[in-house]
Amino acid sequence: MPGRRQFLAVSVAALAGSTFITPLAKALTPEPDTITLGFQKTGIPLVAKQLKVFERRFGAHGLRVKWIEFPSGLTLLQALDIGAITFGNSGNVGCIFLQAGGGHVEYIAAQPSGPKSEGILVRADSGIHSLADLRGKKVGYAKGSSSHDLIAAALEQSGVKLSEIKSISLGAADAAAAYDNGSIDAWVIWDPYFSIAQRHTPSRILAYTGDIKPSSGFLLANSTFAAAHPELVREYIDGSKEAAEWAKSHPADVVATLSAATGIAPDIMTIVNQNASFNVTALEPALLDAQQTTADRLFALGLIPKKVNVRDIVWKAQS
Repeated sequence: MPGRRQFLAVSVAALAGSTFITPLAKALTPEPDTITLGFQKTGIPLVAKQLKVFERRFGAHGLRVKWIEFPSGLTLLQALDIGAITFGNSGNVGCIFLQAGGGHVEYIAAQPSGPKSEGILVRADSGIHSLADLRGKKVGYAKGSSSHDLIAAALEQSGVKLSEIKSISLGAADAAAAYDNGSIDAWVIWDPYFSIAQRHTPSRILAYTGDIKPSSGFLLANSTFAAAHPELVREYIDGSKEAAEWAKSHPADVVATLSAATGIAPDIMTIVNQNASFNVTALEPALLDAQQTTADRLFALGLIPKKVNVRDIVWKAQS
């Protein structure tokens, strides 16, 4: 398992975009004819794609829309940083890593997370009944992720240092197997894996994210593009809000769309969507304060090389 310094070097180098060299890696022109949208198979972006919200909105400006799917928030952020995509969305922690590495991305709106969309799991027959019981135990989570922040915050509230647990760095697929066979004592994970794990393995929830701290994902824009085209940034925000409102009033359709895209059974996807928050909001002070707390925690853990002020990359033209 890599040490903190090794992990930091790998993370910041990756987020700087030096390893993301593809035909997409070209600068956005000052007067674009195509809006390129990054997405993963989840949530509001997938709904917007299905409804062709942005094709209609940007089409009214004489612009085409191109969608590019990414396997992770990390690769999406890399592409956004170098201008290979115009807009995208990501969780809170990746944005902080990118800012610490000098990325060219701005927060333009928020997507508050559902309070039950991520949590800390133990198997139902485990002797672990509280966060304090995690001392000395093997806890699996993806380092540098929202789950890393969650376990650190949860332990801090319980008077336990992160160094007092045995941190096991695992991706979701490997962690699922390790959790199921008992190789780890607890798992910190987000949906849909959070809900799938509970269906597959009898489990208890030590804490949800909402029990510990507020959390949010973000709508993001390449900073150079955002400065040049504020009217198109507003179209992206408004289109995301439109898709979010449609999703809240058409839950069965959303389940069908996301289930077909991901291969996750509709009954599990129903739970995932119930846990989710289909909201797009302004970057309110309380939300930015929570993001700053996360950034300060990552610095204290030695995961980013310098302190960052998250408000430094808030889109200046936000209303």
